[in-house]
Amino acid sequence: MIILKNDLATKIKLVRSSDRVTAQRLIKSMFNDVIELHGDHINGDDHALFSGIGRLGKIPVTLFAVDRGQTVTERQDKNGGAVRASGYRKAIHGLKLAERFNRPVISFLNMPGADASVDSENEGQSKMIADMIAAMGAATVPNLVIIVGEGHSGGALAFANANRIIMLENALFSVAAPEAMAAILRNNDLKEVVPMTASKLLDIKLVDQVINEDQNLVKNLRVAIVEWLDDFSSVSEAKLVDQRYQKFIDVLNFWNEM
Repeated sequence: MIILKNDLATKIKLVRSSDRVTAQRLIKSMFNDVIELHGDHINGDDHALFSGIGRLGKIPVTLFAVDRGQTVTERQDKNGGAVRASGYRKAIHGLKLAERFNRPVISFLNMPGADASVDSENEGQSKMIADMIAAMGAATVPNLVIIVGEGHSGGALAFANANRIIMLENALFSVAAPEAMAAILRNNDLKEVVPMTASKLLDIKLVDQVINEDQNLVKNLRVAIVEWLDDFSSVSEAKLVDQRYQKFIDVLNFWNEM
């Protein structure tokens, strides 16, 4: 049995708690005139993914949100935050609309990863994740991802090809869930092997900003979003794409020098 040790285990308990702040709560606290958009235009409307539009002050934005759900019923409805193939199709459609109407894109994530069921694989899950990564990377509008709780595997990476990445203080972001990583690497002390906490990812410059989880969480997160909009609102389409590419190249170079 894999037993995760040290402060990583504490963070896992915090982000998986039923009273963890949700993406929907953050959206309701910061945005006005929010409208949800339904359906993938083929055969489904994945409830794990919220796709919509709203306003931050007077600025229209496109919003994506993935939550695990807080009650048993919500978790069943949202598939525990595991996005299905239809969810990624819905997100890609929302991204195309954002580009058409020049709306910046903000994604809020708390998800264990993509849905790994046979049904999703039969619907082309792997291709949809790849298409989402590519679409986010080539987006002609600024994009921002906020890791609210967990953001694991290709399911989360699909949204994270972004101009800026923000994490809440106790959030986790990795290529796989901690338990899976520990089993693969046969090492319980993951924090010394794979950086996945906000502070570690900030150190290697993958994450741009960490927001403290205190009474000013919503206020400080809103300030960070406004700063992102100010920094990227006048950047050309070509430079937006190049900045995303260079961001991850810089992380790889930094990692290779460690």
